[in-house]
Amino acid sequence: MSKLNEANDRLDAAMASLEQAVELRRNNEVPSQTADGQANELQAELEKLRADFTTLRDTSGTVSSRLDDAIGRLRNMLDE
Repeated sequence: MSKLNEANDRLDAAMASLEQAVELRRNNEVPSQTADGQANELQAELEKLRADFTTLRDTSGTVSSRLDDAIGRLRNMLDE
């Protein structure tokens, strides 16, 4: 399951990079109505991505567990 773990690690890194980019942009922008609107849109998108990431992480954990179980059952059948 190392490919699955690697994918989860890449997702974690991507989320961290996105959070840093949003925070950096928010800190560097001159306050204005347009900038505030863009910052709010970015924040909403970031929150949606966080929710999607959580769902994907949970799903990948479930898939990993099921695959491990299936592999174990196959190995037991082959040993019989």
